[in-house]
Amino acid sequence: MYVFRNGKLVPIKKGITEKDLRAGGYFERHPDARICTRRPSLSTLEEWTSNGIAEAVDGCEGIETDGICEHDCPSWLIALGYI
Repeated sequence: MYVFRNGKLVPIKKGITEKDLRAGGYFERHPDARICTRRPSLSTLEEWTSNGIAEAVDGCEGIETDGICEHDCPSWLIALGYI
C-alpha cells in the first residue's frame, strides 16, 4: 500500500492497513494524505502512455497522463517520476 502526501508517494510497511493508519491518527497528522490504489504494472503504464489517458494514484480514471484528478492527486506516471 502507498500513501500520496506532500507531493510524494510514500510506501507503507507491509501488514499495516488503512484501518491501522486511521486508528493511529495518521490522517489527523497528515490531512493531505491520500490512500493509493495498487501500483500499476509496467505494461499498464505503457498502455496509458500510448493512449494518453491514465489513472490517478487515488483511483480516479480518465485523466491525462501528465494531469491531476479533481482531488489534486497526480497520475501514476507523474507520481512514479516517468513524466
